[in-house]
Amino acid sequence: MSLPQPQPTPTPHGARLVTDLTRWQHGKGYWRPSRGVRLPLEEHGFLARCEAVNIVSKRTVVFSGLSAIRLCDGVEDRDDDLEVTVGADDPLIVRPGVRCRRRQLDQRDVTDLHGLAVTTPQRTFVDVASQLKLPRLVAVGDDFLRRDLCSGSDIAEVLDRSRGQRGVRRARQALALLDPRAESPRESVLRIMLLEMGFPAPTPQVDIVDEMGQFIARGDLVYIDKRIVIEYDGEHHLTRETQAKDAARRGKLAVNDWLVVTVVGEDISHPPLLRAKVSAAFRSRSHLPSVE
Repeated sequence: MSLPQPQPTPTPHGARLVTDLTRWQHGKGYWRPSRGVRLPLEEHGFLARCEAVNIVSKRTVVFSGLSAIRLCDGVEDRDDDLEVTVGADDPLIVRPGVRCRRRQLDQRDVTDLHGLAVTTPQRTFVDVASQLKLPRLVAVGDDFLRRDLCSGSDIAEVLDRSRGQRGVRRARQALALLDPRAESPRESVLRIMLLEMGFPAPTPQVDIVDEMGQFIARGDLVYIDKRIVIEYDGEHHLTRETQAKDAARRGKLAVNDWLVVTVVGEDISHPPLLRAKVSAAFRSRSHLPSVE
């Protein structure tokens, strides 16, 4: 008579290793995120899937790249595949939905997050520079700096150790453009798109006051000398209440000689539309001197 097999301790989200002898115990009520491991049916989240791959790999894996951004609640979450790094001499992990790379990471580049080994924000920023265009890379960095996950000097230190790595040139370019005052990824993307189009750099999150020093509004991106406010209207601006508040706010700005340029998703997707809007705003303010 065979003895019952001991069950490995499940992860916080219930991932369990299974064998031919124990698979029957985890059929009903479980699903298979990868061979050799099961998750409860209600656990389909990204973190749960990372935990499942982590325990079934049976080796040291470090979650990196876009997966590392997602694990730290960053602004880049469009990729559902899991990205992991193993040692330079380790066999690759070959599983559906998992991208694996070999390299020897410095201990300074790895941190613990949710009980998993994850690349640090500064290492992650440099690593994803080869995957993201400049505006989205800046959005990632702005978010890291705003939340104090790393500093510009932290990123610079990793860059100094990453000479020859793909994306380093873009990472250096992005580092010079980071601004922790940005409050949303769309705002960051818009700011860099304007720079790439040849417009001056707008100032993020400016408190605008009237001649008496009374607060009027806070502008997303502001050209102070031209009295131009550029704002992105996302889906949260579609409610009737929000639209009413926006109308009242923009009315106050107009009365005080501020020109508001409203940018929507279509403008981001079709840059010529954005260029036309902002160019028209600058032409209308050509009588105002630029401040160098």
